[in-house]
Amino acid sequence: MSVVSDDVLDKVRAGMRGLQPPGHYDKVYKDECMYSFDTPESPGGLYINLKSYQGFGEEFVELDHQKSGNTLYLHLLWKRVPLSEEDKAAIAAASEADKPTKLALGTDGGFSTDTQKDYTLDKTASVVVVQGAGQPRLTVPLPCADLPELVLNVITAIQAHEGASKQEAVAAWEEERHISKYADNLPQLDTGRKISPNPADWRCDETGVTENLWLNLSTGHIGSGRQYADGSGGNGSALRHYEATGRKYPLVVKLGTITPAGADVYSYAPDEDDMVLDPKLSEHLAHWGINMLQMEKTSKTMAELEIDMNVAYEFSALTESGAKLQQLSGPGHVGLVNLGNSCYMNSVLQVLFSLPEVSDRYVTQAPNIFSTAPTDPSQDLPSQMAKVGTALVNGRTGKPAPLSGSSSSSERTTAPPPPAAPAAAAAAAGGDDGVQPMDTDAAPAAAAAAEGGDSKDAAHMGGGRAESAKQEANSVRPAMFKTLVGKGHPEFSSGRQQVRFGV
Repeated sequence: MSVVSDDVLDKVRAGMRGLQPPGHYDKVYKDECMYSFDTPESPGGLYINLKSYQGFGEEFVELDHQKSGNTLYLHLLWKRVPLSEEDKAAIAAASEADKPTKLALGTDGGFSTDTQKDYTLDKTASVVVVQGAGQPRLTVPLPCADLPELVLNVITAIQAHEGASKQEAVAAWEEERHISKYADNLPQLDTGRKISPNPADWRCDETGVTENLWLNLSTGHIGSGRQYADGSGGNGSALRHYEATGRKYPLVVKLGTITPAGADVYSYAPDEDDMVLDPKLSEHLAHWGINMLQMEKTSKTMAELEIDMNVAYEFSALTESGAKLQQLSGPGHVGLVNLGNSCYMNSVLQVLFSLPEVSDRYVTQAPNIFSTAPTDPSQDLPSQMAKVGTALVNGRTGKPAPLSGSSSSSERTTAPPPPAAPAAAAAAAGGDDGVQPMDTDAAPAAAAAAEGGDSKDAAHMGGGRAESAKQEANSVRPAMFKTLVGKGHPEFSSGRQQVRFGV
């Protein structure tokens, strides 16, 4: 328990005017800086304004003090401490036992929203009095009973409050299937055909293939589904049949997924074009000689296929001609973590900030943008563009260096920044904030490739997950940006995925 001098207490009391604990509907930005990706785990920690509840990294706390006039901040500083091998083994075992079983995020049986870590956090907190440029900050380590009760109440409320990033994100989503409007009065042709219950007898009527087969519930035609995102799957004959029959018979069921509990049903109708529910599925299957109560599952459902894609996808299949990709880092090579359905947004941002004109507008001008930002920078597009751009172009991720002995800590190599990031070089040479851009591995990786060295491809980088210490340290989560640009949109304001397997 720390003791505070009377002089410091006077400074604390002088900054208390207007102080009040955050309410239930107030947003508390205690997870990330408004202007950068600094967090409590960053080397300088995070400072939360006790009046606005906004968080600021070491580089921006003085700016907020100048703009807001506030002097009291809660300083959160978290240090990573490596886990023991026993603890790592226990966590790995628990993770293996808790594999996702349905296409959902943040719900029972779905994907976890928390990344598995090989460290624990040593958390410290203190009250900091910011007195202005050129004057030392006064620090009161917590807990401290000498602080005024109002200050302690505000701090307690901030620490207990849900962070804004969790408040704003739709962290729990699950694939929803709606009843098809075509199911109730679905026409079924009397062709005399009966479908064998034996999976060994199933073939595509057009091509003869035996995988990814879909039965048209109106015509009895068995066709192959569309090709999956990874290149496997089918050839699209089921869809071609739907189009060849005048687009009158939209409902198909995936053979091999039929059980007494249901099956995968898809609607090709333009106004649905999605997985649907068929309340009369048992009746519709019986028309083709299939007793739903006697069927057993022999193929993966579409949800299971998508789960497999999310759990372990060979991203090397997407590289040009199977070429190996070099794992690069630093200015110009910072990654954006997929937030569930932000892959398109991330791709656009990466392309935009590869353009010198965009970089000049938002990265070079970032200090001016931040200094003139409105009261709530999270709702200001120029501020959020500058925040993301500074991370991508200058390599400022706010992440601590990988722990010694971690899977990638030994891979970190110093090299000059790439030519495409002039702003980063300028910051490294003459920045006045003490924050240096990350080292880049572009030159060593290129040299290794030239010498025929064994380079890592994208699949070994963990795909969209920050599974290596190096990748985690060289990527950022653009959650604040996504919340802003996705506001009001029925899909992108949610966490639902936009990329699906074809049927």
